[in-house]
Amino acid sequence: MTVKFNSSINMMGSIPDYASMIEYIVEEYTGMFSEYKSFQFRTSKSLARFVKAIDDAILQFRDEKHKLLFYSSLIDTEFSLNDKLMIVFWQMLYANALFREITVEVFMKAVYQGKNSLCQEDVYYFVRHLKDESPTELQWADSTLKIIASKYLTAMKKFGLADGNQRKEICYPLIGSKLFVYFIRWCQCVNPEDRTISNSYMQFGYCEPQQMIAKLKKIEFIPYWDITQINNDVTIDLKEYE
Repeated sequence: MTVKFNSSINMMGSIPDYASMIEYIVEEYTGMFSEYKSFQFRTSKSLARFVKAIDDAILQFRDEKHKLLFYSSLIDTEFSLNDKLMIVFWQMLYANALFREITVEVFMKAVYQGKNSLCQEDVYYFVRHLKDESPTELQWADSTLKIIASKYLTAMKKFGLADGNQRKEICYPLIGSKLFVYFIRWCQCVNPEDRTISNSYMQFGYCEPQQMIAKLKKIEFIPYWDITQINNDVTIDLKEYE
């Protein structure tokens, strides 16, 4: 039986510098190394653990199209570091089931409910609920669940989506036009069966449905997609572009 959830969130929360992590991902993909090789740790064993966590939590793809979309964005110099952190955040939502579940049921619910902050207990109680609901998939001690809750919030802070120490303030990302185009293409790439704003990944765009519709219809995005709206049903048909 394949285990749906894994604890790679713990290692992801322990990675000290996400800028170096992104550099490492690019280095491994392109085979080109910077002046200092990213991810230098005291032991090769430590490096191996972090590399496995990145593979398990980020570098999982639906197909080659998805893989190319992700890597080409990290290489793109027009994307800022903050943009690339969002791209990796979105990718981790696809690649890691536990990270996605916590983000959907705890973090994004807080965002759309207008809450200002979250604490470790909020995440812990949800993970504990998951264990109660799926005991065969989450065979972890209570202490492990608490570490996962803590490391999840630490990872969100490193993505720039939370701030603070004990209680994390929710931070709202600035999603510019280029990043928004990437996000829409990514949503349809990872979930091509749903070309509507009901696509389950659209919620990670930090927009209420009506705000999302208004943004999609902006003139600047005409080169990238066509919008069809029937009442509240909105379909996005992507255009091919260079």
